[in-house]
Amino acid sequence: MDITASSRAYFAMPSPTPSEKISLAASSTVYTYHCLCTHLLLATSTPLNALPTRKNALDAAHIMPLPPPPTAAPTKGRPTPLPPTDHYGLLLSTRLDGRPEMVTSDDGFEKRYLQRCGRCGLVVGYQLDWQQFGAEREGRREDVVYLLPGGFVTTSEMVMGKAPSEGAIGMVSVKEVKV
Repeated sequence: MDITASSRAYFAMPSPTPSEKISLAASSTVYTYHCLCTHLLLATSTPLNALPTRKNALDAAHIMPLPPPPTAAPTKGRPTPLPPTDHYGLLLSTRLDGRPEMVTSDDGFEKRYLQRCGRCGLVVGYQLDWQQFGAEREGRREDVVYLLPGGFVTTSEMVMGKAPSEGAIGMVSVKEVKV
C-alpha cells in the first residue's frame, strides 16, 4: 500500500474555520469557563445559564453543587465509585480567601468565603458559612459554590475573541463590613 496515495485526500482538505475548531475540540457534555483574564477556572457538566440562581440575593449568583471531598484511599487499587448524578462541576485554579467577608444588606448579613481567580485575583464566586442555614456545623459550606455572573467567559467566547457583554459586570449595592 502506498501511503502517499492513501493520505493525499486528507492533506488536500481545507483547514477548519475557527468555529469548526471549537466544535471539534470541545466535548458536548463538559463546559469550561475562564476568568476575564483568560485563566481556566471552571469545568462543569451543566452550563452556567442552566444552573439555578439566588433569587433573594442582590447578586443573582449561580448555585453550583460541588462533588464530595475525596474519602480514604481506595482498597486494593480500585477507585471508590461516585454516586450517580446529573451534574458534576469543579473549580479549577481558584484560590480561597483565608478570612471570610461579612456582607450586609437590607435583608441582613452573610458570611462569605470568597473564591478568587488564581491569576488576577478577581472575585468570581463565594461559599457561605454553615451557620447561615441554621446548621449546628461551623465553618465554610463545601458542598455548594455561588458563582457571580459576569466573571466568566466560555472557552468558545474566549477563543473567538468576544468580550464580555457590557452589562455583565456591575456594582451591587451592598455594604461590606470586615470583622
